[in-house]
Amino acid sequence: MITKRWVKRSFPPRDFHEEIGLPYFHSHLLYNRGIRDLISLKAFRSSKRNSCYDPSLLPNMGKGVIRILSAIRSKENIAIFGDFDTDGITGTALLIRALTDLGIRVIPYIPDRVDEGHGLNREAIQLLYTQGVSLIITVDCGATSVEEVELASDLGIDTIVTDHHVMTDEAPRAHAIINPNHPKSKYPYIYLTGVGMSFKLVEALYQELNKPWPEHLLDLVALGTVADVGPLTGENRFLVRKGLQQLNKTKNPGILALASVAKQKIGTLDTESLSFGLIPRLNVAGRLGHASTSLSLLTSSKPGEARMLALKLDDQNRQRQAITHEGVTEALSQIENVDDNRLLPSIIIVKSTSWIPGILGLIASQMSERFYRPAIAINLGEKISRGSARSIPEFNMVEAIEDCADILIKSGGHHQAAGFTLATSSVSHLEKRLLKWSAGKLQHMDLSPTVNIDCEVPFSIFTQENVNFIQSLAPFGEKNEPPSFLTREVKVLDLKSVGAGGQHLKLQLWNNGKTFDGIAFRQGHLARLINSNPIDIVYSIGINTWGYRPTLQLTVHDVRV
Repeated sequence: MITKRWVKRSFPPRDFHEEIGLPYFHSHLLYNRGIRDLISLKAFRSSKRNSCYDPSLLPNMGKGVIRILSAIRSKENIAIFGDFDTDGITGTALLIRALTDLGIRVIPYIPDRVDEGHGLNREAIQLLYTQGVSLIITVDCGATSVEEVELASDLGIDTIVTDHHVMTDEAPRAHAIINPNHPKSKYPYIYLTGVGMSFKLVEALYQELNKPWPEHLLDLVALGTVADVGPLTGENRFLVRKGLQQLNKTKNPGILALASVAKQKIGTLDTESLSFGLIPRLNVAGRLGHASTSLSLLTSSKPGEARMLALKLDDQNRQRQAITHEGVTEALSQIENVDDNRLLPSIIIVKSTSWIPGILGLIASQMSERFYRPAIAINLGEKISRGSARSIPEFNMVEAIEDCADILIKSGGHHQAAGFTLATSSVSHLEKRLLKWSAGKLQHMDLSPTVNIDCEVPFSIFTQENVNFIQSLAPFGEKNEPPSFLTREVKVLDLKSVGAGGQHLKLQLWNNGKTFDGIAFRQGHLARLINSNPIDIVYSIGINTWGYRPTLQLTVHDVRV
């Protein structure tokens, strides 16, 4: 079993809690979230719109809005071209809802994950041309689609690119590229997601039309931002917080149906229930079929139709769980020295002819998480192979893949998540180059997984007041993780393996006069090590909303016997 490093975060200065006027336990948690004074505390807690920046600060926003207004007046056919993940789907649904509210009929287009892949493609543009489209608005894609935008222009179609991905040196010659990562951007916040960019476009459009701020669309912003692991800082934090409020009073038939099949109660939704309940079901359509199912769900106005679509997604999600479990088991069988972190290669590459493209990212993610290495899962096709990569903060996966661009057909992604296609005959060559490249970057680093700890506490610290304060730090997610605690000498009152193949552990834990239920995701292998002896655990505390009865629960990150 690979040992994780337990690292305690720093303590605040002795008088810090007096400076901000809060109890020491509360001030300790705030200090670990970057709060250093009353000004930063006020900004962290702010629920006012001044956390959002003026959309006109985004590059080419004015030009994009003018073009859309012209299309509206001329009654042009407008296509919304979105990506097939939840970020793209929610961004597309948001634009459909916003433009439909203005009385505009739009043509949505979501590409097929396998047949078309990410981003604009020539066949889709040709199809939209035959449907009389004269304006394409992209969602979560298009920043690198140079040839495709050129084709659209040749056909008399203008393109407004809304994207958040890092741009290459050669930008598409679109009518407008609206991207916070544009080289000429002066927008103060660069971490908006694809759905966040859709919202900013609608915000600017509504401003021009003197319509109220489109707060009603923030339910979709919350879903997409959490799904895309957008940092929950600054503007994202505000948008997700307000979006959760919208979700918890939503009348959207699709979201209501999805929450129902996921056994999540409207009124108790948080980022965790989105991540483990709603988002996997929205994502599964593009993994096992076509993402249009999820788009239809989010834009449906009929409860009966929404219920049928939600049930279909729920069934597909069960299939996805079983297929992923089989894929992960096969991937683990390919890795030598799985119990000794020092002997693992600098990058983990697993491959199979049987894995469908839709689960490659899930397999790579579990390999990276389990072994704390960049990881790539490859579907070996007869002539063309596809790969999906996940990484760790110390390793820029996009740089690694770009270094092999000469043998790739297509590639793209983020620092910690990327994908590519290549000729199957080139896979072994790619593998050798990536192993050499990653070894050069990581060979002198200690690649033991790290578990960060806010502070060491007994269970008795979790009074109602303190639990309420911890919940007030939400929404939790990337760059705002839930507080993590260490408790020693914990008794295990009950333990059982749950999930496919017993991959998770369900526990009942006692310490210092208090008992809590706990869940240890993907740590089923620890069951054989835990006996009647007390254990030390690192965990976070939160609300388990599954099954309609919210209860306090510990999410166990690591255990030492």
